Amino acid sequence: MPKRLIKLFLILFIPLFLLSVSTGWIVELLWLSELGYSQVFWVLKGTQLSLIVFAFAITALYLIPNFRTVASNLSHLSLAGTPFQQLNLDLGAPNQLKRVKQFFTLAALVIAGLFAIGFTIRWDETLRFLWNVPYGDQDPVFGRDIGFFMFQLPFWSIIQSSFTALTFLSLLVAGVIYLFSGRLQFTSIKDISGQSPAMNHLKLNAALWLLSIAAGYALSRFELLFKSDGLVFGAGYTDMTILLPSYWILILLTLLMAVILLVSRWVNLGKLLPYAAIATVLLVIVGQGVLPQLIQSFSVDPNELELETPYLEHNIEMTLLAYGLDNVEEVEYQADEELDRASIERNRDAIDNIRLWDPRLLIQTYKQLQEIRSYYEFYSVDNDRYMVDGEVVQMMLAAREIARELPSRSDTWVNRHMQYTHGYGVVMSPVTQTDRQGEPLFSVKDIPPVYESSDLSISNPAIYYGENSDGYYIVNTGVQELHYPFGDDNVYTNYSGSGGINISSLFKRLLFAYELRDINILLSDYIQEGSRLQIWRSVQERISKITPFLKLDRDPYLVTSGGKLYWIQDAYTTSSNFPYAQPYGNINYIRNSVKVVVDAYEGSVNYYVVDEADPVLRVYQSIFPDLFQPVEALPEGMNRHFRYPQDLFEIQLQIFNRYHMTRPQVFYNQEDLWARPNEKYGGRQITMAPYYVLARLPGDETLEFMLISPLTPENRDNMIAWMTAKSDPESYGELLVYKLPKDRLIYGPAQIEAQIDQDPEISRQLALWDQRGSRVIRGNLMVIPVENSFLYVEPVFLLAEGVDIPQLQRVIVAVGDQVSMQPTLDAALYDLFGEGLPEDIVEAAQEIILTEEILTEEPPFGVTEDSFEQIRSLWRDLKDALEQGDWIRMGEVLDRMEREFESGEKK
Repeated sequence: MPKRLIKLFLILFIPLFLLSVSTGWIVELLWLSELGYSQVFWVLKGTQLSLIVFAFAITALYLIPNFRTVASNLSHLSLAGTPFQQLNLDLGAPNQLKRVKQFFTLAALVIAGLFAIGFTIRWDETLRFLWNVPYGDQDPVFGRDIGFFMFQLPFWSIIQSSFTALTFLSLLVAGVIYLFSGRLQFTSIKDISGQSPAMNHLKLNAALWLLSIAAGYALSRFELLFKSDGLVFGAGYTDMTILLPSYWILILLTLLMAVILLVSRWVNLGKLLPYAAIATVLLVIVGQGVLPQLIQSFSVDPNELELETPYLEHNIEMTLLAYGLDNVEEVEYQADEELDRASIERNRDAIDNIRLWDPRLLIQTYKQLQEIRSYYEFYSVDNDRYMVDGEVVQMMLAAREIARELPSRSDTWVNRHMQYTHGYGVVMSPVTQTDRQGEPLFSVKDIPPVYESSDLSISNPAIYYGENSDGYYIVNTGVQELHYPFGDDNVYTNYSGSGGINISSLFKRLLFAYELRDINILLSDYIQEGSRLQIWRSVQERISKITPFLKLDRDPYLVTSGGKLYWIQDAYTTSSNFPYAQPYGNINYIRNSVKVVVDAYEGSVNYYVVDEADPVLRVYQSIFPDLFQPVEALPEGMNRHFRYPQDLFEIQLQIFNRYHMTRPQVFYNQEDLWARPNEKYGGRQITMAPYYVLARLPGDETLEFMLISPLTPENRDNMIAWMTAKSDPESYGELLVYKLPKDRLIYGPAQIEAQIDQDPEISRQLALWDQRGSRVIRGNLMVIPVENSFLYVEPVFLLAEGVDIPQLQRVIVAVGDQVSMQPTLDAALYDLFGEGLPEDIVEAAQEIILTEEILTEEPPFGVTEDSFEQIRSLWRDLKDALEQGDWIRMGEVLDRMEREFESGEKK
């Protein structure tokens, strides 16, 4: 190929290649700049590019001289004994040698490029190393600040392993080529000879390789604190008494061998080298293999508790510290069974907020009753608390988002990307209330929204950024956006926010058409001045693009605050390098240091610090000084919607179930292991998930929003404790464990489920519904602390055949060994703690259609006007009580009616 054509090809190809690679970066920069986070882009991409440059330069500077030295030492290459043994390469000619050097140089550059590319994923370890901060506590073995293990050791390990691989590769290439070229003769480990230039070159590479091995042994001393093959995670007795000293000896031996190799060019110490090598190999085999096994088997195992106790203490202390469990408050909880009517009434506000609606079923009810149109969709149901008319109410709510897929008849490019651009409004219902059909009583519903209270009103219900908003959308175009349906017509709008990238310029349209692989962006005449393209609208995707170094909770949740809609996402800082801390998955340190707030209309993303003491977060605050804001900068009232995150709580539960045993002997025997209980759902046993409640803890005056979980002994069903994490601003993050008496049985969830199954009346009723074609689903079993007792509450849903609308038809309540199933929570409580309503009256009341028309306008003969008005008032009260499912009130009204009739007869 002529040189001109090659040059032309390179001139055209290289820019096109660079453009294809860089368009993603340009789009990302434009997007981050629109959000005000261009600094994040420059720091992260700058770090990756710097790593590529430094890694490439160092690798090339090491390999090129080595490879060119190999080429210079060659004059003949023999391929005897290989498939190419007929070839006889004479490399002594000047032109031939030049080409060989060029080939080796190119090979070194290619290898350097591959090494450099591998370093691009090491940006996080590099940034943590460069901006490391002290933790403030020391490890229990070396007395080093924990920050060394979290921020410095991982980086040094990467450097050491990379340099070891690099020096070994150079040594291997040189040794193989010298061996085939006849420059090196190898008969045994004691008989290695060769020409001086080749031998000197090999010795230098071998010495550098040994120095890197010595550095690896030095780092391995610290990595003993991350060993996972002992009694507990971290170094044990054998590690500290045998392995640690052996590392020191290995460091000295490898350094000695390196020195021998370096000085052997001038001083003949070659005879010492084989002995040092043999000693090193023997020490690795004996000191790190055989001897530790012997010590473990014949010394440690027979006396394990005595010898391992200090290391058990290290593991317990550091694990609790790493998972934020070092300040858990433990409280004795009597769990008596002395609940009565007075106890219930003293806690009426908590009882009225017991969650009956199971979110796994409520999502289907919401979909059937409130999606309204096929282009809207509910993806999840969230749980939060709101002030409504001066009272705190626990609510279930869901966002009505735009559907990921439009109906086929509407699925055009214009509709998909320009007209159906956003969801509209939320649905909200109290956790306990139902109507007479067993469907939720909505506090916010319909399109346009209808609000039960002005406290819940939203000034702009449009949802452009949501939980599952995939793809891209273009707003402010020549096509008006569907805002919401209104009767037989639709209401349209144009986006007035700042979310999205302005794409009115030809360059940006070309850029996005190429990057999104959609030529319509370039060709569409609807795109005009001021048109904005919105990408990465999903809340979690949005946050991960900005801060890939934060781990996210699985459930971002929607809140209304100040008349606006926001998403709150819990974000975690994590590490896998906390000494002696038991791993959970691939981490052994976690903090919920950041709450991320995403505006559902504007798309703005704001990071608020809720744990200023977290050292990992302090590192990132140093790197990105403008990224994180203090929690005081939150919009007013937003902190009232913070929840303790469920993912973190589940991790802490898993760790605490074992590490609540802080005494080494108890921990060693594993005699008090706890577990999360089982519950019955969908006809099978599943692990109970933690749940949010509004409850009053013993000794507290006010309700507290908290996340709780009962706990049972491992492989047992009785309850042994329960753990709670507070969520209200004044006490956010406080963890308490209420320990139950061990001298008597406290029913666990599975045992209550068994009692329900064994109750003949409940079993008969549930079986009857099943026989009639309805599917019976028992929802979450809630264990609710009330004063010093427990109230067990389980909703029962009916799912009619062919209709996917679960209806809440019964509520089961249990206290101790007493169980009741009634149409409402209050009715079940009345049945357990009151005198009970006569069954015939209850059945009659359920079937009567109460109307005021059955009362004549004029009092019947013999009934006074006052008496008739009293009866009319009582009848209305009875109707209201029945419609609201308030069986306690209904019983009181029936009693009053009976007294009224008796007094009338006496008259």
